[in-house]
Amino acid sequence: MSLLRLTSTLKSVCSLNRRREFKELLRRVAPTKQDSLLDIGSGDGYWSSQFARYAARTVGLEPDPHALNLARSLHKRRITFQQGFAEKLPFGDNSFDCIVSVSCFEHFRDAQLALDECFRVLKPGGRLAISVDSLLPQNSRPEFRSWHAKKYFVTEYFGEQHLISMFTQSGLRPSREPITHLLNSQHSARVRELFLRNPIRWLPAFPALYSMVLYFDRRKPNMPGQVLVATAFKPPIPNAETQPRRTSRSPEEIASLPFASSLSSN
Repeated sequence: MSLLRLTSTLKSVCSLNRRREFKELLRRVAPTKQDSLLDIGSGDGYWSSQFARYAARTVGLEPDPHALNLARSLHKRRITFQQGFAEKLPFGDNSFDCIVSVSCFEHFRDAQLALDECFRVLKPGGRLAISVDSLLPQNSRPEFRSWHAKKYFVTEYFGEQHLISMFTQSGLRPSREPITHLLNSQHSARVRELFLRNPIRWLPAFPALYSMVLYFDRRKPNMPGQVLVATAFKPPIPNAETQPRRTSRSPEEIASLPFASSLSSN
């Protein structure tokens, strides 16, 4: 068990962007000890366990049975893990004060439907904070985008305005706080590409690479970020006219949606 926990921790923290995503998501959603929190795409549960330190109740949602079993074995004392898909959340209306997701929406078959579901299960006034991959022509080479999409089962990359439009369409109100751009330098993006293509080889140099990415993002920003962190909230007074009118998928369709074996490895 200790070896599994160590492997899970190393896999999660040895990322050039995940820790910054977590800190930004936590700051934006700001859970309290009175709040219930849903982590969509909880994977092996590592980041769910970090969010759980700040919320009264934490639920991790994960479609992959292997990752779900691992999460339960490592973190079952602190978190409830449930199998399910973001496009059809297995929870009642107005169930959660906070929803977070660490770079998972780019893997969904229907990200808009997932946001509609987030609107439904959020309590009035509830907060949503998500990070998404945003590998666009303005910040990524075509060859790397193709490799990344195939490697990590990406179905869609999100631009800033598209993400805001999707929030609005679901009935959520985008936060007034600007979207945060991570990996917003050509230099930091190249370092990330180098590391992702051969993480085992470059693992001994990880501290140096991480410091380089931080430096370039702060000192040499020159493009839209490859990772975006954004916030929205459900209006305090529900308005039935603003709720989305979409044709729901059947349970059979949702159950057949493909998912990556690990959504937290990129």
